[in-house]
Amino acid sequence: MLRYAELRDSLTLLWSILDALHLPSFAVNEDLRVVDFNSAVNKRLLYSRKDVLGMSVSDIITTTPAFKPTILSGTVTVLEGTYTKKDGKTAPAKITVIRQVGGYVVVVEDIENIVKIAKRATLRRREINTYNALSEILSKTDDMHEMAGGIVDIIVDILNIDAAWIYFVDEDAESLSLCCFRGVGEDSFSDAKALKAYEYFVGRVLSSGRSLLVRNVSEDPRIPHLNLTDMGLQSIVGIPLMVRSIKGDDRKPVGVLGVASKDEDRFTSLDIQFLSTIGNHLGVAVENARLIEDLTAKMKQIGLINEIISIVNSSLTIGHIFRIVASEIKKMVDFDRASINILDENRNFLRIFAVDTKLPTELVKGRVAPVYGTSSGWVAINQKPWINRDLKEEIHFRYDSILQKEGIRSTVSIPLYKDRPLGTLNFDSTLPGKYSEQDLEILLPIAKHLSIAIENAMLFEEVSREKRQWEKTFDAITDMVWIEDKKGKVLRVNKTVIERSGRPELALINRSSGEVMKLLQIRTPAYPSYDLLKGKVKLYHELTRLDGSTYHFWTYPLVDSEGKIYGVVNYLRDVTEQKRLEHQLVRADKLASLGTLVAGIAHEINNPLGIIAGYSEALLDRARSTELLLNSHFEDFPEYLETINKEIFRCKDILKSLLDFARSSTGTFREIDINELIKEVILLVNYKAKRSNYIIELNLLRDIPKVYADPGALRQLFMNIIMNSFYFMDRNGSIMIETGSNRTGSDGREVHIKITDNGRGIGREFIGRVFDPFFTTKPIGEGTGLGLPICHRIVTEHNGTIDVESREGEGTTFHIRLPAKKDE
Repeated sequence: MLRYAELRDSLTLLWSILDALHLPSFAVNEDLRVVDFNSAVNKRLLYSRKDVLGMSVSDIITTTPAFKPTILSGTVTVLEGTYTKKDGKTAPAKITVIRQVGGYVVVVEDIENIVKIAKRATLRRREINTYNALSEILSKTDDMHEMAGGIVDIIVDILNIDAAWIYFVDEDAESLSLCCFRGVGEDSFSDAKALKAYEYFVGRVLSSGRSLLVRNVSEDPRIPHLNLTDMGLQSIVGIPLMVRSIKGDDRKPVGVLGVASKDEDRFTSLDIQFLSTIGNHLGVAVENARLIEDLTAKMKQIGLINEIISIVNSSLTIGHIFRIVASEIKKMVDFDRASINILDENRNFLRIFAVDTKLPTELVKGRVAPVYGTSSGWVAINQKPWINRDLKEEIHFRYDSILQKEGIRSTVSIPLYKDRPLGTLNFDSTLPGKYSEQDLEILLPIAKHLSIAIENAMLFEEVSREKRQWEKTFDAITDMVWIEDKKGKVLRVNKTVIERSGRPELALINRSSGEVMKLLQIRTPAYPSYDLLKGKVKLYHELTRLDGSTYHFWTYPLVDSEGKIYGVVNYLRDVTEQKRLEHQLVRADKLASLGTLVAGIAHEINNPLGIIAGYSEALLDRARSTELLLNSHFEDFPEYLETINKEIFRCKDILKSLLDFARSSTGTFREIDINELIKEVILLVNYKAKRSNYIIELNLLRDIPKVYADPGALRQLFMNIIMNSFYFMDRNGSIMIETGSNRTGSDGREVHIKITDNGRGIGREFIGRVFDPFFTTKPIGEGTGLGLPICHRIVTEHNGTIDVESREGEGTTFHIRLPAKKDE
């Protein structure tokens, strides 16, 4: 009894002390059931004596690990946990357990304020660490994307927030683009990488300019664009990134900071306030970065314009200027294709003047495009820039669809103007929305300077083009032309003079015209060209070359705008072929006239000649009678009559040849193979050739074009030439017959037959007369002089030509050219 009385007195004293300290306390037995308590239990925890006695103290206090006798060791044990009031409210507490005889004394100390102070201290440390890290990032870089990425890392790592991301307002202020994210996968933003400025949760934060807290994202209709629930994220806060305007009287958002947590109650007003501070710092830093970026861009723009001005002043070639300017512009305005379109004088069409691209394209230099129906044409006519933001979404000008077919999505065209519309400067991209009004600020000043360069270059190009055209015309003249100054020195020669003289141009410059004539092997005229300077009149002379060819030579004075002569143009034309053709024409006229005459005369002579031939044959028969043969006065009559009869038939042969010469071909024209026809003719003459040991060689082109001709006439043609060659060749002579094909213009062809013998040849004095009727070098009585004229007539009737080459003692070559039959 004494021991219990002492224990009770001891507890009474302890309760008094603990009540004075306002610390609720319990006396519990070995089973942790309450056997007594102090008055603070009633005052602080609201429990009555009836409520507490016999209750397990574990129902009132909760510790980690769980409160039970096994965790108690030693005289005093201190634990942390919570206590529960009668009204069900809980609070953090420090639990002190003191070992007593037969049980324990449990003292509960409310530490809610201490925990709050500790949490606040922890938060302040995080804020300080965050500010330090933020300052370090903002001072380390001017790149807004790099700054944003660093801040997202700080929010997740230092503030222990589960996820964070940042959107930036685009330059048009009508949309937002995702900049960076942390703690979530890219799939969470699959439908939200670009948003309208007023869309969804992010747009609401941006448009209101205020922070927005959502405690349960799965129940909020403003967040369907963000796939956060799959990541277990529950609460979300949007913080606008604000910055003051330049005037300083209002604030504008430049982006949105988003944070998310898996805990619904993670974000307090203090958290939002602190995140707003971070957002303000980031907003200012982003705006400063943009200002620095704009200033840098302006400096680059000024440098670019200065560089372009330097390029413009250093070159007059548009292609060279464009290549360098395009290269410089690409440093600031990216493109996949750049071009200059020039407007024609009548404003009917645009011509692509220069192109710079690595893309496959049909829109190459020189391609013509209509003015109306193209954005480039609209810009050229209206002298206003135009931007196609996405050709796949909308085509304002129908012919711009060609650009879209080549993979172009966005374009920008800038007018080129210098006293008049010149055309457009164009930049194209395969990406949509590539160009904006900010690009126009760069390109418009450049286009102004480029217009000056293009105008100057076009003038220079026009002068150069006219000069090149003059030079090409000068060199394209197939006759020989050269210019000399008034001192008689050659200033320029055309290509024909160079080819004919066999000397380079520099070897002819500063020589006299007489020296040029000597190099050309032409006998010089009796007067020098500069004698013209006195009379200002043109002169003409016919000259001959050492090989006998004929030239016409004209000399014209060059007079300037003041009427003074400053030089001479010499014009030398080879007319040898012309004279030959004229001779052929005269021959053809003669042959035609002679044919008409011969046809009439031959018929008139042939009739009486036939009567004479009949009577001569009758007399010849009578002269063979025995009575006359025995008469000595008539012994010579048979011989005379034989001679008369022979000569009469010779006359008939001549008349036949005359009629053949005068008579046009009456055969049927059809498609024939000239090679096969030549082989047929060879079979006809082969016997005679073998008897005289003549060799006939054939070199016939395979697959030779067909000709439309009279096969009988062509057989006569080849027979006459071959038999003529036989006559003038010695034994063991040879004939080569070759065939070939040549082009005659853009779509025509001709068949060329070449017949060459190694006979005695034709003298130079006779070569021009071989096709004249009745001309022959054969002895009298052996030739009529009509064989080759008949050949000439046959070829002419077939719209062909026949020419002869020969040197005495070296043989003869006939060239026959017949038009090939056109393919149908």
